[in-house]
Amino acid sequence: MTLELDMIQTTTLAILFYYIGVFIKSKVSILEKFCIPAPVVGGLIFAILNLIFTESGFISISLDTTLQKPFMLAFFTTIGLGASFKMIKQGGLHVIMFFIAALLLVISQDVLGVVMAKFIGEDPLLGLIVGSVTMTGGHGTGATFGALFESEYGLVGASTTAMAAATFGLVCGSLMGGPIAKT
Repeated sequence: MTLELDMIQTTTLAILFYYIGVFIKSKVSILEKFCIPAPVVGGLIFAILNLIFTESGFISISLDTTLQKPFMLAFFTTIGLGASFKMIKQGGLHVIMFFIAALLLVISQDVLGVVMAKFIGEDPLLGLIVGSVTMTGGHGTGATFGALFESEYGLVGASTTAMAAATFGLVCGSLMGGPIAKT
């Protein structure tokens, strides 16, 4: 059986699991200690439940993704609004070191992605998609490049791969970022 949710129902479900994440985070101190975001907690619970429901044959949930791109665009745009030149100037040498480290990481992601794609006999563009396109650019960049690689280069499944890679990166980054920052 498939449960097809429209745009309003999908948004309502997302809000519900966000608040479930907020509630669980308020009750489980280790989540707060390691700065695990409430949306990640709620999203993981939904993902696990959805996996169990789908794999058991109980129910398959189909979500409406109409608002996915506008919501992602709004979210990732607002992140940059928190920065200022004054804050960057205060960071001084640390900001320059961070920029160099980030640049080296982006290059490493792409080199490793392309090499591994070639090693397993896949298109090198797929290596770029699972490299910095999604690990640095996230879902929005992945969706854009995935569609481009499908239409211009005939790379079948590029958008799906991009969304999976970006989700993997987001979840891993959210789960590991807090604990690493606390050490």
